[in-house]
Amino acid sequence: MSQDIKNENSNSTPLEYMGRHNMYYGANPKLFELAEELRARMTQAEEILWNIIKINEWHLKFRRQHPIANYIADFYCHNVKLVIELDGGYHENKEVKIYDDTRENNLKEYGIAVLRFKNEEILHNIEEVLTKIGDTISSIKNAEEESAGSLNNSPSGDGGKLFVIKIGGNVIDNDASLRSFLKDFAAIDGKKILVHGGGKIATAIGKKLGIEPNYINGRRITDEATIDLVTMVYGGLLNKKIVAKLQALNCNAIGLTGADANIIPATKRPFVNSPSGDGGIDYGFVGDIVNEKLKIKNLGLFLSNDLTPVIAPLTHDQNGQLLNTNADTIASVLAVALSEWYDVRLIYCFEKKGVLENVEDESSVINLINKEKYRQLLAENKLADGILPKIDNAFAAIDAGVKEVLIGDANDLLHNLTGNVKGTLFRQ
Repeated sequence: MSQDIKNENSNSTPLEYMGRHNMYYGANPKLFELAEELRARMTQAEEILWNIIKINEWHLKFRRQHPIANYIADFYCHNVKLVIELDGGYHENKEVKIYDDTRENNLKEYGIAVLRFKNEEILHNIEEVLTKIGDTISSIKNAEEESAGSLNNSPSGDGGKLFVIKIGGNVIDNDASLRSFLKDFAAIDGKKILVHGGGKIATAIGKKLGIEPNYINGRRITDEATIDLVTMVYGGLLNKKIVAKLQALNCNAIGLTGADANIIPATKRPFVNSPSGDGGIDYGFVGDIVNEKLKIKNLGLFLSNDLTPVIAPLTHDQNGQLLNTNADTIASVLAVALSEWYDVRLIYCFEKKGVLENVEDESSVINLINKEKYRQLLAENKLADGILPKIDNAFAAIDAGVKEVLIGDANDLLHNLTGNVKGTLFRQ
């Protein structure tokens, strides 16, 4: 029952597709819509197999109707890169067999193994099917052990919980707020990563140096003077200020940019042509993250040695050029990539208490939103337009493997990481 669709990634935005090169290999929006429909109408064979493998003896996470590149796989496990396809009778047709072979070869180019079963095998020989799946998983893991020297691809070797927390100007701009936040952050028990912005401070310092900010559609244009400015402010002043304060709180922090340990390679954003054909936009030294090139194991070395990474919103092109990159995007991409080995909670701290049911009432925070609740709120027109991209990004992260996403006020969120939730929590 697998599907394919023409790829049209030119319509996507970096935040909407965070992690999709990592797990979805550039799948486009139409595929995700179609996958949602297919999940709601599984065949009998798909339902039988899904009920067995969703909680399985191999301790692996499978996803059903999973977009990959131009296709939708019936079942996919990203940890071992295994696709399982269930075929009906029409797959015996010669033309369909040729298509299936082509499709399988395309998936193998991504390093993905493919198992195919007929529906009848699921219905009448399920034990043999499970044995074959188990043998294939063992074979894949053995091959990984031979090539990597270990069955465990975890960057730290111990898994467990990981908090990826992003803070912006509303915290950094105020010394008292920053001190309070860092005290709570340092007190978090377990592994954690802090990603910070700092655009307002960069703008203020830039003006003192005669560097005027230039924005188009709310996005900073990063020319040569500006990339030097944000490198000094983000990677220097703010990053080291935060690290020093955390050290004073007995949190062994290490300040990083995407260039350090080569953790976040990126590409310079290309010139954007105007739809009308009359010119376009050159964002300058702005970086778009290359997900499949992330050096998560390098980042994991810090985590496994009880260091807390504090990451400035700078990446690099691997040719010596630093690039200005959106801090929200960095937090999301890292959370998605690390979700293969950790139970990740991605936390966005911003100026509101959370998602408000009534934008005029700060006390009307919606504490929990799943997709069903989101559809209901949209139908009732209760959400402000400005919050919709944050919600879409939260669900994109969850779809890509992040366990939970939490957004709200920093003081509320970090006091309630394990207790009653304040702010808004997003789950499947």
